[in-house]
Amino acid sequence: MTKLYSIDLKLWLTLSAFLFAALLAVALVQVHHDTQQESLLAITDATLKRDLSSLNLTIQQHLSHNELNEIRNTLIAYQQGQHYAQLALVDAQGIVLYSSTENYEGQHFSDTPLQIKPEALSQRLSPPYLMVEYTKHKHLFQAYSTYEQQSAVTASTPLPALIYAEYSIATQAQQLLEYTRMKTLSILAIASLLTALVLYFTRLFIHRPVSQLVALSERLSSFDFSEALETRGAGEFKHLADNINRMAHSLQTGWQQTLQAEAEARRKTAILEGIFSALPDLFFIIDKQGTILEYHSGQTDDLYVPEAQFLGHKIEEFLPARTSRHFARAIQSIEQPGQLTQLEYTLPFDDGNRHFEARLSALPGSDSVVIAVRNITDKKRQEEIILHHAFYDTLTDLPNRFLVLDRLQQLIHDARRDKSLVGVGFIDLDDFKKVNDSMGHEVGDKVLIHSAQRLKSALREKDTVARLGGDEFIILLGDLKTSADIHPIATKLVKLFHAPFDIDGRAFNISLSLGIAIFPQDADTPNDLLRKADSAMYNAKQQGRNTYCLFTESMSNTLQRRLMLEESMQGALERGEFEVYYQPQLDLQARKVVGAEALLRWHSETMGPISPAEFIPLAEQTGFIIELGKFVLNSAASTLQQIHTQFNTSLRLAVNLSPRQFNDPELLSHVKHLIAHCALQPGTLELEITEGLLLSGDSTIKATLNTLQKMGVLISMDDFGTGYSSLNYLRQYPFDVLKIDQSFIADMHAGHESAYLVKNIITMAHGLGLKVIAEGIEDHEQLNRLVEFKCNIGQGYLIGQPMPEAAFQDWLEHNFSRPENIMNKSLSIQDY
Repeated sequence: MTKLYSIDLKLWLTLSAFLFAALLAVALVQVHHDTQQESLLAITDATLKRDLSSLNLTIQQHLSHNELNEIRNTLIAYQQGQHYAQLALVDAQGIVLYSSTENYEGQHFSDTPLQIKPEALSQRLSPPYLMVEYTKHKHLFQAYSTYEQQSAVTASTPLPALIYAEYSIATQAQQLLEYTRMKTLSILAIASLLTALVLYFTRLFIHRPVSQLVALSERLSSFDFSEALETRGAGEFKHLADNINRMAHSLQTGWQQTLQAEAEARRKTAILEGIFSALPDLFFIIDKQGTILEYHSGQTDDLYVPEAQFLGHKIEEFLPARTSRHFARAIQSIEQPGQLTQLEYTLPFDDGNRHFEARLSALPGSDSVVIAVRNITDKKRQEEIILHHAFYDTLTDLPNRFLVLDRLQQLIHDARRDKSLVGVGFIDLDDFKKVNDSMGHEVGDKVLIHSAQRLKSALREKDTVARLGGDEFIILLGDLKTSADIHPIATKLVKLFHAPFDIDGRAFNISLSLGIAIFPQDADTPNDLLRKADSAMYNAKQQGRNTYCLFTESMSNTLQRRLMLEESMQGALERGEFEVYYQPQLDLQARKVVGAEALLRWHSETMGPISPAEFIPLAEQTGFIIELGKFVLNSAASTLQQIHTQFNTSLRLAVNLSPRQFNDPELLSHVKHLIAHCALQPGTLELEITEGLLLSGDSTIKATLNTLQKMGVLISMDDFGTGYSSLNYLRQYPFDVLKIDQSFIADMHAGHESAYLVKNIITMAHGLGLKVIAEGIEDHEQLNRLVEFKCNIGQGYLIGQPMPEAAFQDWLEHNFSRPENIMNKSLSIQDY
């Protein structure tokens, strides 16, 4: 129990007040003395710095005017006028140059009463420099200032020199001390008077407040908080009364605050419940042992068991064993708040398996763990779809190239182990392009789907059918004992496609060409097997299609030649192996030369002459045709410019454009540049395109053709009559010239039907405002009939063979003004 003691407050408060007043007085006097002393030091310091700065400038001015005697006078004047104890100029060696006391000059400062610190000279401080130091026990200020010597008179004095000053404040310090003593006595007298006043105020400001506080404490002891104690003034009793009043007010308002806190808690709980309801996740609060403490969610469709069955129970009691082990490891791995652990798992439901993602994190300030669970079944299905699309063809749902190569690699591995064979078949649908172009891509896609189904139905369950793209398919035949096992399967596949396809009530006859390569006798890598099966398939097409071929060494030679051509084609342009030939074109009605067709020829340094029928398709496949096309255009434009200059006439040159070259984004800019660079006249450059370019129906083709026409380029349809929609193309696209395929001209000898067809083509073209070129004219009979049919232009060996540029210009020299030579065939290319 704490003991309390009672004392006479009046006596002890009076004594305490006196002692406090006395100590306070002494402290105030001391503070005042210190303040006055600091002020004196600060003023003196500032005065010294100002005086020395001014003195520094004055001395430098005297030095600059060589007024050496004035320096001493200035120092003496400063000492007398400003009450300095000493003023001197000292060089870097410590020799006194000038002094307010003359008998110091020329002496070392250590031999004089000057109290210069040696380190002030040894530091070699660069001017301007000013330093003031105060020695307290001597009441002495020492000031140092450097200056630049600019006079030649004192040039022998090392730089910089030092101005030294001594200033004593001993007198001022003594006066301040006397003043402080007088003030202390006065304040002590006042403190005694104040002590007497305390006796009067003790009763007024102590006894009465204590009585009021006692009365207030009695009311508080009876839990009466309705009245407050009003105390005027300030002090401990005032603070005590205010604290008691605040305590009563706090007790009175505490319950209201509690009610408000509960209402706020309910509001936040409602917000959380709203958030939980809006989120698709399930939220669980568990302890470190895996016991579920709380559960929150707006929907319960993804709950594996009803809520009543898992609250208060451990996870392992209702989840599958494997999933429970995953959760137990995840819970144990969480060590600190903010650490996130994630796991995925699958649970069986009545409608099938569902995939979930759980994220676990420790709650700050507790041993609990929050688990957010989200249904990711749709996400998993999308990933499966994406993965499926990566390895399967979207149209036929067959394995694509990536997957079939992987399976082929596995078959090769198994075949090496089992000493068996693997057959790789390359399938191409015959004439599928015609069906696709004539009936549309929708029908073509259905044909591909039906073809895939037939191929799958014809093969064994362990075999694989894959689609490479377009109408090309791959079959993998594993576990073969001998190559003879392939023939029944290949025969079955070919015969299977003899039956027509029934699509939308229409019958389509589609055959296939099949090439087969065998592991290990033909190749031992997937890519080599596919390449050789491809070569065998091309051989099957050359044999009339609708058949199959096994790869042979002769096909290997063909494949080898193709690889050699690809290799030789690289750098052939740079080596000058390509050359543009020109075949003349004759106006059949006016009997005059009007132009020529530019034809590309290749004479390889290693392989000799290469036929265009062989290297043009290869260049098209490899993309090299774009470079070759630019080369032909450049050569033709240059030749055309030379011909116009030499013969002063507007002949025209026709240049073939391949589909891949036509789709080159730089085509228009390149043609525009050639027209400007070679000053080609409108209508002198003709670009020939085939019907195959128009099959895609791309709207940009028409725009490109219109742009070329606006440049003054003629547009010609080459090989007219070999396609299916030529008349429709003539109506849709801006053609200037129609070129009849040479097969029609050659068939004019066979009967009147072919001649009649040629005549009608010419008449139709003229009706559309098109000029007609007949190619492949080889005899006078064909020539005369075309003249009779009003054909505009003729081209062929009868008129002139394709010839190099120099020979073509020589040919023009002999035949340009004498077309009768051509018509009578009295001259030929051999004559030149």
